[in-house]
Amino acid sequence: MSDTFVRVNTLNIHLQSAGKGKPLVLIHGFMGMAFDWRFNITELGKHFSVFAMDLPGFGLSDKPLDFDYSSKGYADFITSFIDVLNVHKVALIGNSMGGQIALMTALEYPGCVSELVLVDSGGYPQSVEFKPFKMLNIPVIGEISMALLNRNIIRIMLREGIYYDASIVTDEIVRTYSSVYDTPNARKIPPLVIRSIMKDESYIASRLNEIKCPALVIWGAEDNVISPTRADMFRQDISQASLLLVQKSGHMPQVEKPDVVNKAIIQFLSART
Repeated sequence: MSDTFVRVNTLNIHLQSAGKGKPLVLIHGFMGMAFDWRFNITELGKHFSVFAMDLPGFGLSDKPLDFDYSSKGYADFITSFIDVLNVHKVALIGNSMGGQIALMTALEYPGCVSELVLVDSGGYPQSVEFKPFKMLNIPVIGEISMALLNRNIIRIMLREGIYYDASIVTDEIVRTYSSVYDTPNARKIPPLVIRSIMKDESYIASRLNEIKCPALVIWGAEDNVISPTRADMFRQDISQASLLLVQKSGHMPQVEKPDVVNKAIIQFLSART
């Protein structure tokens, strides 16, 4: 697996990639990074060209305060990222906020998207049920929450919110997620992002029937961040969508059940190659 930085417009973007063939772009969720796909990049890379970046504002990528952190702003970034990769059409695989960004990209730039894989995706109004994320949407409270963020809080968020199996939250994983908050602007960006993307949810939800590309919806059956009820809503609202519910998994089934998720993605995309 390659680990490097690429220049997208004026931003330095952290990128992990692997494989050859049909191009896939993996888009992480809110307060996530390419590390969220650590059990998927190499395996999917045996079949496809896989690209997982840290989105602007997160991970090791640049975090400018004046970036457009709306779903449309991120969709514009995804198309610029695709141009840098020198490919014309990609399959977008998005987890949580990454799924919402993938949806917006498919709506605004349908010619760039061959397939969608939505993993516990955002995109419906008032979907987020996880209180720490909802608090970031509140002025002042959000800024205070980010100022107080530390390893213990991150550990609790992962164990009690993100994952179904708390035993997978190791010290190494906590260190990895906490280390990025020592980078410039890292604590300022999450409130900006969540306040922007939540404003886009109604717009996206109202246009889901316009999405014509094939879609696979994957959902952790025990998701405490976005209810699994949203999974069936996506299946019904997107005309070419199918659904896989992953048992004993929370908000990131690609981490908790990577074999199940990887197999489903490979089968879904290989059938259309």
